[in-house]
Amino acid sequence: MTLPEMRRLLKNWGRWWEARETIQGYASTSVTARIIDIERTGIWASSDKHLFSHGSDSIRPPQWVADIDHKVSFLKPAYIAIINRRYVKNRRLHGNQRRLLLLAERDLQGFL
Repeated sequence: MTLPEMRRLLKNWGRWWEARETIQGYASTSVTARIIDIERTGIWASSDKHLFSHGSDSIRPPQWVADIDHKVSFLKPAYIAIINRRYVKNRRLHGNQRRLLLLAERDLQGFL
């Protein structure tokens, strides 16, 4: 697999994971505000369902994503971090970070 082909694959992989990360977020009302509302109104209308629905255990990636995850897991921790920063977090890299990414991509190329 050529480097441009692998980068395209990693971009798609990163977009898939980025979309799963953006699903998670914070509650629209803080716990303290909810308690104050309950005390003020006397109505207990709350759901803690949101606390359990965003766990990574419930995410079932497609096989191609799972394959890339597996191969990335064999890389050095610094390489995993820079690949996640570039492709999942979609961050722009500079200087030494770009060199580290190139080393990580070349190392990953041996697995793909």
